Amino acid sequence: MGCAIIHNPVLTGFHPDPCICKAQGKYYMITSTFEWFPGVSLYESDDLVTWTSKGGILDKIDLRGIPDSGGIWAPALSYDNGTFYLVYTISRQIDGYFKDVKNYVVTAPSIEGPWSQPMFINASGFDPSMFHEDGRHYVLNPQWDPRPLPGHKKFNGLILQEFHMEKGLVGPWKLVFQGSGTNVTEGPHLMKKDGYYYIIAAEGGTGVLHSICVARSRNLWGPYEISPYHPLITSWEQDTPLKKSGHGNFVETDRGEWYMTHLCSRYLDNVQASVLGREAAMQKLEWINGWPRMVQKTCVPALWVEGPKGTGDQTDSGGQKEAAKLAGHGRRDEGKVGYWTDFSRGTDLAREEWLSLRYCFQEKGELTEQGLWLKGGDSLTSCFDQSLIARRWTSFQFQAGTSLRFAPNHYNQTAGLVCYYNTKVFHYLYVGYDERKNRSMVNILTNDNFQFHEPLEGNYVYLPEDAGEIHLRVEVDQEELRFYYGVDQGDFQGIGPVLDASILCDEHPLGWAYTGAVVGITAVDNFNKDTKALFTEFYQTDSPGLEKP
Repeated sequence: MGCAIIHNPVLTGFHPDPCICKAQGKYYMITSTFEWFPGVSLYESDDLVTWTSKGGILDKIDLRGIPDSGGIWAPALSYDNGTFYLVYTISRQIDGYFKDVKNYVVTAPSIEGPWSQPMFINASGFDPSMFHEDGRHYVLNPQWDPRPLPGHKKFNGLILQEFHMEKGLVGPWKLVFQGSGTNVTEGPHLMKKDGYYYIIAAEGGTGVLHSICVARSRNLWGPYEISPYHPLITSWEQDTPLKKSGHGNFVETDRGEWYMTHLCSRYLDNVQASVLGREAAMQKLEWINGWPRMVQKTCVPALWVEGPKGTGDQTDSGGQKEAAKLAGHGRRDEGKVGYWTDFSRGTDLAREEWLSLRYCFQEKGELTEQGLWLKGGDSLTSCFDQSLIARRWTSFQFQAGTSLRFAPNHYNQTAGLVCYYNTKVFHYLYVGYDERKNRSMVNILTNDNFQFHEPLEGNYVYLPEDAGEIHLRVEVDQEELRFYYGVDQGDFQGIGPVLDASILCDEHPLGWAYTGAVVGITAVDNFNKDTKALFTEFYQTDSPGLEKP
């Protein structure tokens, strides 16, 4: 039997800081979610080739007030003696000199849960992971040094300490690894193979210098020596579409093959902009004299990777992955893979890869047989009570749309379709109200680093008084973004100029930006907080010319 081909990225769109774990006959991959709910996106695979969404793990977390790109950082999933362990950071402040973080662990007998209540670990740094040996548990994380003194590094090495699931941290902590000369050592994982302990750590920062460093020791507490194949992976000054590659960990198959997951970014064709954010990819490893190296014998990540033995002769893993997303309300249309939902009662939004900004779906609205009623919440620049829910951009060319019923009676009441990166950058197509004409209308609002602009310049599209369902659509092709609208059974009409999609990227927003572009729906009420919008469908397809399903 042949081997399937893994096409990178295996998780497209906003899926940073991947961590892989093999347990109970399955492979599991988790990724960071930052200010989005549910915390920690979870995917499952039988073969490392096709991945299926399992929703999110932290479904009781409230991130209201968390700044852009704060929240859930670099989760680590491990399995030991019949128990899953999830370790993660909650970052509440990221732009200042200090890092106000808290690290927690939750456990479960099954990946489906139930997950325990969070137990506090420490606050000395971020990106912790847990290593298990002989019934004991150890936490490894970077320590943060905020002192503004000569010779001090903010990323001040990796510290290791034993952790007891009832007592918390026990025994002394020790600085076990200072990192390589690449600096910015973070996101570490510990593993053991053939009598050696291995530290696998991200280095070089989250941008173009990103990489992975490997070091080993015969003793858990060190000293650790750096691999002769350092860095294990990087995209710096290399000819590869998988830019910013770094941050990952290893997994061994049942047949003794080794793979590494890592994050990466892809640019638009004409602009160095990562609108899809940081994505998750896989590479195959070999071991040479006790050191891991990618099978291509370079540090450059490969776009196509040979899958594990026995995975068959499949070659279209990307198509299989997309097809796997069609569980529930997803469907194929005219031979092209797409997603569609009518938001009927019982829709599992998390498993269908919806994300809710900062707090849970249930507090924002209600799924009914009519569709999804969204409450009018805060503006799209708020860090508290927005009603925004969204799905990741997974392609540079796609079409998405929604249908809604909404009856605003004040200009501070809006509802519609939004392409969003964070509170600083978005394009919003909405149904609103013009008090001068006492009419509902359709308008566009663009936010470019808090420079707000209405491309229609007050020339609104007024809706018929007897209008029922309003249809809103967006088409994205590389850096070009175009909105459309329709009324009831009428045809779609273009609205406004072509907008700049490239601003919805990691590189453009002011401050740190670690997530990725999403497309979704929202309702805003900054008047009386008493309105609701009924959304009756949403669709998304990577075929930009495809008509609405």
